[in-house]
Amino acid sequence: MSNKGRVAVVTGGDKGIGYHIALQLGSSGLFEHICITCQDHNQAQAVVDELQNQMPAGVNVCCSELVLGDTMSMTGFAKMLEERYSKIDVLVNNAGMAFTHSDPTPIEEQCKTTMNINFRGTCELTEKLLPLLRQGTDPRLINVISAEGRLSQLSEDRQMQFTDDNLTMPQLYSLVDEYERDVLARNHLEKGWGNSCYGMSKLALIAATKVWAHQEPDIKVDCCDPGYCKTDMTHMKGERDPADGAKCIVMPATMANPPTGQIFSDYMIASW
Repeated sequence: MSNKGRVAVVTGGDKGIGYHIALQLGSSGLFEHICITCQDHNQAQAVVDELQNQMPAGVNVCCSELVLGDTMSMTGFAKMLEERYSKIDVLVNNAGMAFTHSDPTPIEEQCKTTMNINFRGTCELTEKLLPLLRQGTDPRLINVISAEGRLSQLSEDRQMQFTDDNLTMPQLYSLVDEYERDVLARNHLEKGWGNSCYGMSKLALIAATKVWAHQEPDIKVDCCDPGYCKTDMTHMKGERDPADGAKCIVMPATMANPPTGQIFSDYMIASW
């Protein structure tokens, strides 16, 4: 496939796993344009220059400021992509956040922030960009997840709700809202929920991946667990180099005829 005009977008591509995803996508020979996002505009040009210097000839790198979960920021980003490229061929939803296990912030306060960024923000941005993905050549949507999004954190009844083949996005949002209410009421465990806000946000994103895979037959939609990597989010305590973690995400983004609605982990399809 020619890389002529093909566009890859990587959120949170200015450091860590996202940086290496952008670098590997640009080095694959499948894209002419690599667009990354960052929150710190002051660092953007330095990151672009560093990536650009490592790219093959003919690959162009740009960076745009994006605050995930901020509707105005996400709308502006979508408008910029439409005006500049008129399409997206690959979107990698990598940006996210996590409280550390030792953070004293009560779970009630952690919950809304985590779900608003990792789930609602990612979903809202994706919905804004789906029209551009539909215009892409062999379009792919890749959501970066975590092993903490495992189904086993839920009761069997809750598992059935999230794995229902007929689940819709409004129903998924309703489940997330219910989880938040139960966390605030401090009865989430007895209601069958998990005890990790980050884990629940990634579980909900896996469910969203499967919903989009059903709703968007012309887009290959998958999610990938990069593993426990040495990044700022893990305070460099991870067991895997971020470049190796990025390879798992790049695989379904670049492979010929990938599956859709699947989870990738350790460079292969995994179970939920």
